[in-house]
Amino acid sequence: MNPKMMKEMMDSEMCKEMAPKMMPEMIPKVMEKYLMNIPKNEREEFIKKIVNIIVSKSNECELSATFINDFETSTSIKGLKINSKGGKGATKDSISPMDLFLSGLCGCVSIAVGRALSEKEINGNIKVDALVKKSFEKGCIEKIILNIHAKIDDSLNEDELKELILKGSKKCLISNSLGCEIEKNIVIE
Repeated sequence: MNPKMMKEMMDSEMCKEMAPKMMPEMIPKVMEKYLMNIPKNEREEFIKKIVNIIVSKSNECELSATFINDFETSTSIKGLKINSKGGKGATKDSISPMDLFLSGLCGCVSIAVGRALSEKEINGNIKVDALVKKSFEKGCIEKIILNIHAKIDDSLNEDELKELILKGSKKCLISNSLGCEIEKNIVIE
């Protein structure tokens, strides 16, 4: 079947009738089988589009989690529902509550730094990743290590750039609300 024919079929009345019945079964099978065949950059955009569609079509504004059992929860983020395993039950093949927390922190810091650079009319890419040192014995996060990667299209002095990035990172409400130690490493690429 050629792509043009498939697009025409997508707009047909028959598809409007059949899709809601078939999608819940077919889309997970297709994604399981073929998702990794999509080139990485296209795959990332595809996944973002799916998540944005789910969130935009939902009337839910709720952020919540429901205990399932042992170390598993069902998490709702504005209509996006995911199963999450945390604590000593966390596995690499599922998203943990810690992953959600750290990704929110990384997002907040990247926005704060990106805006600080934009305000100075400095162009570049900011990527933030995080590691956590936690203590199950103490029941807390002891330290968060943030690596702020910056690829800058500017001839700014590296020390000045690092100072600007650090200053910008201090505008993140999430990191400002935490009581644990936060180490910030600035990596100029």
